[in-house]
Amino acid sequence: MYELVFLTGIRAGEVIPVVKSLIAGRSPECSLEVPDPNTSRQHSRFVFDGASLSMVDNGSSNGTFVNEVRQPSVVLRHGDVVRMGETRIRVQQRKEGEANASSIFSFKEVEADLSHSILLDRANEPRGLDKPEVLAARLNALTKVSRALVDINNLEKVLDSILDVLFEIFPQADRAFLLLGKEATKLEPKAVRHRDPSKIENMVVSTSLCRRALETRAAFQFNDQDMNGFDQGMSIVSLKIRSAMAIPLIVGDEIQGLLQIDTSDQGRTFTPSDLDIAVVLSQQAAIAVRNAQMLRDIKRDESIRNDLRRFLPSQLADQVLKGTLDISLGGRIYHGTVLFSDIVGFTRLSETLKPEQVVAMMNAYFDRMVPCIDQTDGAFDKFIGDAIMAYWGIPFDKGNSAANACQAALAMQQALIGFNNLRQKAGDIPLGIGLGLHTGEVVAGNIGSDDRRQYTLLGDAVNTAARIEHAACRGQVLVSQSTWSELKGRGYALRMAPLSVRNKSEALSVLSLRGLAVESGETLLNVPISIAGAHAHLIRRMSDNSFVVLHAPQQDLCAAPMQTTMGEWPDVILGKATMMSMLPAQGSDGDLVRSLITLDDPSLRGLLGETAQDSPRGWTELVR
Repeated sequence: MYELVFLTGIRAGEVIPVVKSLIAGRSPECSLEVPDPNTSRQHSRFVFDGASLSMVDNGSSNGTFVNEVRQPSVVLRHGDVVRMGETRIRVQQRKEGEANASSIFSFKEVEADLSHSILLDRANEPRGLDKPEVLAARLNALTKVSRALVDINNLEKVLDSILDVLFEIFPQADRAFLLLGKEATKLEPKAVRHRDPSKIENMVVSTSLCRRALETRAAFQFNDQDMNGFDQGMSIVSLKIRSAMAIPLIVGDEIQGLLQIDTSDQGRTFTPSDLDIAVVLSQQAAIAVRNAQMLRDIKRDESIRNDLRRFLPSQLADQVLKGTLDISLGGRIYHGTVLFSDIVGFTRLSETLKPEQVVAMMNAYFDRMVPCIDQTDGAFDKFIGDAIMAYWGIPFDKGNSAANACQAALAMQQALIGFNNLRQKAGDIPLGIGLGLHTGEVVAGNIGSDDRRQYTLLGDAVNTAARIEHAACRGQVLVSQSTWSELKGRGYALRMAPLSVRNKSEALSVLSLRGLAVESGETLLNVPISIAGAHAHLIRRMSDNSFVVLHAPQQDLCAAPMQTTMGEWPDVILGKATMMSMLPAQGSDGDLVRSLITLDDPSLRGLLGETAQDSPRGWTELVR
């Protein structure tokens, strides 16, 4: 099924399952409301026919863009990004039965489209196709065989159906074989047929006919009264073959196998027109064989990939399958960003719960956290109890590992808001997580013995990230100076006091990350606030300097001035909000809702300024 995922705008993070066609636009009456001033009231349509999804622009003034190309209409594929105004929506396709995505970082993987994959290069051009009776027979055969090729998941069934059609078209045929392989002596029978079912167990194929067809890569017809210099061999004599047709199954330049039909009726030999029809049917058989083999290979690779992903991060598993990554023991030096996170106070909390409650809580928690890392090109190193270790830029650093890691970290904090709302509704204690990130050189590779090994990261950069995370308080994302520098001005943070950590002779320079510039001039935020004692969260600043607030439905955002509740920057008055609009609750936010507001100071008292402000609090004043 298809899903539409809002990447930007006030609805960023919301996932819309596509179960019918949708009209998209800024009008609240649209089945897919896109609250963007640059969209038309009924901007475009998402047309769903039960199998495919298309986008059709409704003549909007600003147009609809797919992957940044303006399109009047287009069939959508997995991963396409549709832009209406400044709102971007990603198309996702997932298999039936997969878990629903809970955020924009849902992880879901997609099946290959084989509908345009097969091209058949015929060795022989059919002759005599201008005769009406041959055309009629060819059309009839094609129609019947096409119906038999619907289910490529069952190759044997498809090939049996083809032989059924051949026996119907050629009543003189006594025997028919569909064999797979490239050499005459190594052909494997996949479907055989005899006019007399009692004789099917003792059927033997003529190797002479097979060898001739495979060596010449051409279809040919044999009649024992007109051999045209063909040495029929003892197999033809002993099998009492009076007439036969042998056609190689070829896709492109690759031989898939062979179709052979023969008869012992000397009075009803095969004709050149018969061979023309058989060639057409063989083309269909070759297509079925190749499609089924491709599907089998895809399923095999997917099975191997899934097995590898149990032991390796998904990106590394893909590289192993491509043969571009060595999985032997040893390591190499890479540059990347490492993230650690843990649940603050987890040990004390787990002591109050039964083991099965702890397992259920952690599974639900990881379900929220894992997609945030997966969908920012991150890779998991390991789960350590309640802790997560992940990394970006390894083995391939595209220069954006720090930004992707920071986006994942802020997304994890935001995903926790809705998760905690549901926990509190169920009477459970909310969780708080701290995260630490560091960028630098690591040694990555397979560590262990010949019998047991693990792909992991080692080095000072890993230890530094872990030390930084250990200092992070609830709701904090602490980044090192090296990570901050690689953001190149995209980050917004408070500079903390120098941090002394174990096994480091000098204190570390760290910052508490509270914002990151993302798509379309928007900023992802992690700013907890309170209004008249009621808590809420600023989660995004829009390109027009308005803000998205995540809050309880009954909360009055304009009742009093907003003030920060961050441990490192508390009680800062941000001003009184002006309400613009409210959206209903969405699944990833629990029972909370999103509202669009404006503030007199869009820099949030300098927090979203060009340089990081100093935190007024030292480490001893912070409560983890």
